[in-house]
Amino acid sequence: MYKKTAYYVAGMMFICMNLAGGFTQPVCADELHTFALTSPSAADERAYLGITSDTFKLADVQADIVIVELFSLYCAMCAKEAPAVSDLFSLTKKNTTPQRRIVLIGIGAGNSVDEVARFKKQNSVLFPLVPDQKMTVARSMKMAITPGFIAFKKQPDGSLIKLHTRLGMLGPPQHFLDSAFKAAEGLP
Repeated sequence: MYKKTAYYVAGMMFICMNLAGGFTQPVCADELHTFALTSPSAADERAYLGITSDTFKLADVQADIVIVELFSLYCAMCAKEAPAVSDLFSLTKKNTTPQRRIVLIGIGAGNSVDEVARFKKQNSVLFPLVPDQKMTVARSMKMAITPGFIAFKKQPDGSLIKLHTRLGMLGPPQHFLDSAFKAAEGLP
């Protein structure tokens, strides 16, 4: 009985959140850039992120704007959102210029390397996905719900300034990107 009640409560929270079109919340990015993540094994994905070692920090990613998707293999909405996130990836590539490099990376909250690989294959994901089995990043961002999307502006010292957050459904990918760009205006 307890299990059914827990699923019901979680489902109702999810439905309410999505009926509202998602919501945003503040994110503490002060320490986020210091957490070590396992690098993707594919050379082209490492090159896309601008990293060379077996582990990396978000501070190591070579980009002006870093968009993070928190997902989980066991999140049905994450799988359903995969086409919209693919559209977001395409938009980041179209909007990358010599003056503004944008990258998208997926972080598997509570997922192992194998689970991340399974999600990537099942959903035909074209951008890098990395595991965060201990949910260090999700906890730091105070995000208990997947999917979640956060755009950061990377500072010269590697620190990250949160530009835009979206929990639950991504919504129109161009709207998310435009919101991040607008928040980045006037920042160094």
